[in-house]
Amino acid sequence: MSDQKAGRPLPRPPAILIVDDEESVRYTLEVILRSEGYTIAAARTVPEALERIGAEPFDLIISDVNMPGASGLDLLDAVRKRDPEALVILITAYGSEALAVDVMKRGAYDYLSKPFANDDLKLTVRRALERCRLRRENLLLRQQLHEREGLASMVGAHDSMQRVYDLIERVSPNDVTVLITGESGTGKELVANAIHSLSARRDGPFIRVNCAALPETLIESELFGYERGAFSGAVARRIGKFELADNGTIFLDEIGDMSIATQTKILRILQEQEFERLGGQNVIRVNVRVLAATNRDLTRAIRENQFREDLFYRLNVVNIHLPPLRERRSDIPMLVQHFASRLNRKFNKAQTPFSEAFMARLLQYPWPGNVRELQNLIERVIILEDESMFQNASNQVPMRAKLDNDSYMADSLLAMPYKEAKELVLKGFERKYFEALLAKAKGNVSQAARLAQMHRKNLYLKLKELDLVKPGEGSERGDDPDDPDELKPDGEREPPVF
Repeated sequence: MSDQKAGRPLPRPPAILIVDDEESVRYTLEVILRSEGYTIAAARTVPEALERIGAEPFDLIISDVNMPGASGLDLLDAVRKRDPEALVILITAYGSEALAVDVMKRGAYDYLSKPFANDDLKLTVRRALERCRLRRENLLLRQQLHEREGLASMVGAHDSMQRVYDLIERVSPNDVTVLITGESGTGKELVANAIHSLSARRDGPFIRVNCAALPETLIESELFGYERGAFSGAVARRIGKFELADNGTIFLDEIGDMSIATQTKILRILQEQEFERLGGQNVIRVNVRVLAATNRDLTRAIRENQFREDLFYRLNVVNIHLPPLRERRSDIPMLVQHFASRLNRKFNKAQTPFSEAFMARLLQYPWPGNVRELQNLIERVIILEDESMFQNASNQVPMRAKLDNDSYMADSLLAMPYKEAKELVLKGFERKYFEALLAKAKGNVSQAARLAQMHRKNLYLKLKELDLVKPGEGSERGDDPDDPDELKPDGEREPPVF
């Protein structure tokens, strides 16, 4: 199958910019290099060259050193300042060893002295472009490695995650928009990475945009780019994210935070696959797959006129919802092992098993920050080699949050030894019982003790243990909590303990 049939962009010929004030030199170089299959552009001066470079990308720049006004060395410095990886070959009729050393120190790829043989020029250019190709391949390999890592990082065997995996496999080959929903930290970007890596666009770019992190004044220029002079400070053309994502995938994270005005332009791109740069007149067509994610309730945002309904339906062709970690607690041991193995390799640490008590606390904690919070915790524990750091944080979580749902009972308690599970349930029962008891007694400890048929001091100690009463808060009647047998105004004493 050809690249065109596979939906992949055909590789373009390398683009070379020739900079020389002499027309005969520019013509000669252009004829020689065009015969090699390269795309050639030319400029007479350094300012003209910089303008061309700002308007379009070049793989290689060949410049004379000695020109009226700014020199080739000035061009080299300016280009390297914009892009430290830029490849520049300098040519001069006044070669010297000192000049050659200076040129190489400033970052030029190579240096040619006039007169030079055509074959020497071709060989030097071929080597420079080979270096450019290898650099691009390395970037692509790193990108693909990142994508595979993202796919492998989706760890979990819970039924809800199995449904997510199934949807990813079914939707990835089909070039449709996908809306990924779920709380912060559940792994929405990993889903987007996986869809891209399993699609026909896998060899194209994967561009991520965090819509919530960009101020309203910048988001349009980031997404669509701008022309030189479009606004104050726009000294050169800038390519936007949609243009960079051409023949690939763009991932709009936290799209629920995007303004209505920007939503309108996103809708046009989804419908027409075209846009204009800010300050530009030309329509730019792109072939981009859009994936979007949000932790907001977009249906509610639509009712509140904060999100376009037509954009929602264009994005929500397929919805993939990621469950919070508290709803798939049985995956916690698997996630912990995954993070620990990766982080131990990263920090060159020995693999040390976590204690049963630590794992039990992980299963009890409600994880408001989801998988990201778990990963950050495991990283801190491995770096500091201290499990106890999680003790205080987990103890602050109300037991009610740990025991209120059936999924916790099904997944977490069965993953624990009977004795620990029983102790956890009893503690949860105690808190619920004494909270309800205090509520019925309207906060009066003495009245609560009578209802529970407990010695008042024992009840007070239990309430302190559960953080349901502070020292000195005996009761509404002001009786002394440290003297439970004190005679009350009605002459009654606390009931005996049986």
